[in-house]
Amino acid sequence: MSTPPLLLGAAVLFWGWATGLLLPAIAVAAILEGARAVPWRVDFSRRDFNRVSDLCAILFAGSAIYLFTAVGGMRVVDGPRAITVLFQWLPLLAAPLVACQAYSTAGTVDLSVFFWTLRKKAADEPGASSGALDLAYPYAALCILSASAANVRTPAYYASLCLLAAWALWSRRSRRFSSLWWGTSLAVAVVAGYAGHLALHRVQQKLEEVAFEYISGLVRRDTDPFRSTTAIGHLGRLKLSDRILLRVEPAAGQGAPILLREASYNVYKSPAWFALGAGFTPVQPEAGGETWKLAPGPAPETSVGVSAYLNRGRGVLPLPARAMEIDGLAVVRLSSNRLGAVKVDEGLGLVTYRVRVGPGALLDAPPTDFDVGVAAAESVAVAQIADELELASKPPAARLEAVAAFFRTNFHYSTYADQPVGGAPLEDFLVRKRSGHCEYFATATVLLLRAAGVPARYATGYSVQEWSPLERRYVVRARHAHSWALAWVEGAWRDLDTTPPEWVDAEAAGVASAFEPVSDFLSWVVFLFSRWRYGEGWDGVGRYLVWLLVPLVLVLAWRLYGRRRIGRARTEAARGEPAALHPGADSEFYLIADRLAVAGLGRRSTEPVSTWISRLEEGHAPVATDTLRQIARLHYRYRFDPDGIGADERQALRARVEAWLAAPGTGRG
Repeated sequence: MSTPPLLLGAAVLFWGWATGLLLPAIAVAAILEGARAVPWRVDFSRRDFNRVSDLCAILFAGSAIYLFTAVGGMRVVDGPRAITVLFQWLPLLAAPLVACQAYSTAGTVDLSVFFWTLRKKAADEPGASSGALDLAYPYAALCILSASAANVRTPAYYASLCLLAAWALWSRRSRRFSSLWWGTSLAVAVVAGYAGHLALHRVQQKLEEVAFEYISGLVRRDTDPFRSTTAIGHLGRLKLSDRILLRVEPAAGQGAPILLREASYNVYKSPAWFALGAGFTPVQPEAGGETWKLAPGPAPETSVGVSAYLNRGRGVLPLPARAMEIDGLAVVRLSSNRLGAVKVDEGLGLVTYRVRVGPGALLDAPPTDFDVGVAAAESVAVAQIADELELASKPPAARLEAVAAFFRTNFHYSTYADQPVGGAPLEDFLVRKRSGHCEYFATATVLLLRAAGVPARYATGYSVQEWSPLERRYVVRARHAHSWALAWVEGAWRDLDTTPPEWVDAEAAGVASAFEPVSDFLSWVVFLFSRWRYGEGWDGVGRYLVWLLVPLVLVLAWRLYGRRRIGRARTEAARGEPAALHPGADSEFYLIADRLAVAGLGRRSTEPVSTWISRLEEGHAPVATDTLRQIARLHYRYRFDPDGIGADERQALRARVEAWLAAPGTGRG
């Protein structure tokens, strides 16, 4: 290898450290640097190199297919992530070819192994050379570039990068300048490079901010994974579908119903709720990258398992009350706000995670002034009912029970209906109709509690109600979208759902169809496929796909193992000598070709020797063509047979050519 000792191994280890593939990197580095210690080299043929190159191509194609189906999903948003991971794997995929070069007698790789057109040309013209390439330095550069795809932004990364560059440049430095001058120039380049990358990073951030603000004004509001507003009637559209959105596995001993919250809101202005002062802040993962603590302190063992689809890898996570920690969530970025919403900023199309719950709703911030106000349009009707229930005279916990009893005894559930024309929809619900869906019950409950002096918020999410015998877990459909109230009692937020329990049956009666079992089965099949498609690591089908390559690798290793081994010293000495243009270049047959060319009977540039001799016979040229054919056959063996010819045959070739040239009338003009 042309690189300085240990440089290539150091570049491979640097790549493994940056990408988290340190164990494979150690193995590859040991194999490549071990070539400097072994006393032999293997006489690989061009065909052997072609086979190894084809193996690397198969590994690359298989990895690309796996990543784009299991990680990227062939989608525009996730495609770049799959490409990034594939780029990180490149040093591992190209390692077999580099290792063959390191242990070969040639010490280089013919360019024809990379291009089918050059291979065809080499097959048609065995003596032609396509050029040779030493893969040592390009492979070291590939390791460094692949390490950069891991996006490790630490001083140690930059320092290691500069050290490898200095190591490679030291052996190639100009001897016209002193080492001190060389080191000073390198130090200046290192400092300038670090400052430049910081400046470029800030410019990139600014451009991204400007572009995001511009694009946000062009796209629809509902593409935002977290809606800062929601209007009465929004959930009604979801309730028209029986599509399965979530799958839930409650903790042992815990059954339905379970409320899974996505977001909460604190300001109501008819007919919409707003989330004010609810900016998101990043949540940092724990060691391993799949555990996210939402609240301080140790999380209990009680947990709820959830599987949810994310639109383009972004969305709000449905979480049970008092969520403290999320385990097994393989996403890139996670953030939360003070109103208890947790969203994925960059992840996969399907996420499966377990939520550990604690004694209090620590994720939600204590109430503020936004959690106690009642809008003017509803204040009269709400105050009237609060006075009728004498809520102000009751303790906080009793107020919640009184409000729940009021709705339980005086109201009934009805499916989604349009808002009334004129007047406030909530006033119509409280005073006249006393019938509606969950959004009306939740909004009225929040405002009644606030009128009674209890801070409250409006929450939206899903109610877990339906057990699936097929999947052996709970399934949550779009029609299970639900809203309820959050009440601040005794220093903690409590869920208060005042919607009559029969709402689930009422929604199912209006939407469920006779084909629901069939669609549920298909949905389950899609879910099983998605679990593999968006699965992390090499579990499942991906692991078995790797094993399919084992027979191919073993067959190739067996074919290469039988190649002739030559002493390393002899090989390196041969490399230092002027190399012949090609094997058999000293064949005396070329003397005959030159003699006939002078006589005007030369061979054409694209004409095989056999065709040339036949043309001489047909033209009745003064040439002993029978003898010439025998010489040509011996010449071809000397020229193209990998095993060559023996000393006796070599002497016979020389003698026959000399006799042919000495014979009278052999091509003399």
